[in-house]
Amino acid sequence: MKKINKIEPDFYQNYISANKPDTWKQVSFDIGFDMRTYMLMEEQNFQCAYTEIRLEPEQSHIDHFKKKSLYPNLTFHWNNLLTSSNYDFYGARFKDKHIKKEHYQNIINPVVENPQQYFSYSFTGEILVDPKNEKTKLSIEMFNLNDRSLVEQRKAVAEIVKSMYNQFTVEELIDCIGKFESFIRALYIEFKNNDDIE
Repeated sequence: MKKINKIEPDFYQNYISANKPDTWKQVSFDIGFDMRTYMLMEEQNFQCAYTEIRLEPEQSHIDHFKKKSLYPNLTFHWNNLLTSSNYDFYGARFKDKHIKKEHYQNIINPVVENPQQYFSYSFTGEILVDPKNEKTKLSIEMFNLNDRSLVEQRKAVAEIVKSMYNQFTVEELIDCIGKFESFIRALYIEFKNNDDIE
């Protein structure tokens, strides 16, 4: 999960003002596609807001961080809209199956908070759970961020970072690998710090 800096685009404001949809289903497919494309390009670096796997607009959906059914007043609020993967086993769809209104105060909102202040990682790809920090624990659970397939993908990325961190900047590695930006940043710092100690 990474920090998302939201900037509402004019085309979305204009669409909502002109069409005044009452429900999310009234938002056209085309505007939804344009929204996903914009969010992935301008806000999320082509990564799922929660899992940080690589996404394309065709392989994603718009998630309401705070579910429409629980917070209908936030249905069209740009800062409540994030692009997520279409997988049921982790990310937004997993969250939506399990979350209750009272959980929101104890999970990380990547638009409001920087998840990296809560998360630490192992070289084996796991996001480490701090038992003293309810937000860390519940966020990992609600989005199933330690799903086996995500852990295995991060573990493979760790091997790449380990073998290449001395040859590239962190930004070059992020661009090259294209997913798990926060994980790459954390590992890169760790490897560089270990070099400084030796």
